[in-house]
Amino acid sequence: MLRGFCMLSLLLDHTEIYYTGGNLIPYDWYVSNVLIVFFFLSGYLMYKQQGFSMKRKMVSLGHSLLLPYFLFTIVLALPKALVHGHSLDWESLLLPILTGRASWFITALVVSEIVFSLFLWITRGKVIPLFILSSCAFVGSILLTKQSTDYPWCINNALQAVLFLYIGWFYHLWKEVFNRINTPLYTSFLFISLIIIKGYATCKGMHTMIYPLSIDSYFLFFLDMLTSIFLLVNVCKQLPRYKPLEWVGAHSIVYYFVCGGVPLCLSLALEKVGVDYHGAYYSVLIAYALVCVVASCIVAIVYRYLSFMIGKRH
Repeated sequence: MLRGFCMLSLLLDHTEIYYTGGNLIPYDWYVSNVLIVFFFLSGYLMYKQQGFSMKRKMVSLGHSLLLPYFLFTIVLALPKALVHGHSLDWESLLLPILTGRASWFITALVVSEIVFSLFLWITRGKVIPLFILSSCAFVGSILLTKQSTDYPWCINNALQAVLFLYIGWFYHLWKEVFNRINTPLYTSFLFISLIIIKGYATCKGMHTMIYPLSIDSYFLFFLDMLTSIFLLVNVCKQLPRYKPLEWVGAHSIVYYFVCGGVPLCLSLALEKVGVDYHGAYYSVLIAYALVCVVASCIVAIVYRYLSFMIGKRH
């Protein structure tokens, strides 16, 4: 359910950008947080009580992330170039795909999971050595970003994500302990703390953008991300199950590949029929509802008829 909430949040972000020309709700208020939660959840799922299998993980990674990345980006390369008015030569179409720039989040997730898997294999799942290696990866991300923010396969973003994969893995390892803070009192404390953190960062003009990496205070960044992770996990555990949201979360990989194209195309269509943005936020909500419906239909079609694109069989 948490993954579904994060995916719908990203759809709102892209709807605002393409429909209004920018973020009406500031990026730093929620976008980085939900992206980091995805990394956290990936790390959470990498913990296996029966032991970690490097071979099984690499096969799973190939089927669930690498295959969809190449298939979706190749299929979408030409339409994306036409809509954005980019060059149609082969180099312009294929180079971003081969260098991992066609979908930064997916490539960062792939690389970070490979690195974290390697760390798990090296340390044999020992908590402290794994934490040290994951922290070193984060420091490496900071050092790389000082030189440039544009690397093949988003290596700097991937190294940053490794530490959040570790946090998710560690949370799963000690979930019985963390469940003790899964109470309304702790959740209220986390909510108030997050409001204070966001308010302070906004007043000071501090940014926590993770693509391209632009973080003004890493202390505040960690405080912000950890508070939001624990808050969202607590809230989702305390709420009753909601199947539509769970469905979105279970199919989030395809949602991610269409979360840019669908808002863009619908925004252009709405503009053509005279329903473009004129300052009233309710029109954004209408556009967002349409985006969610259309994106969900595409996702359902892909899973029903084109499941080979996500490494699944009928």
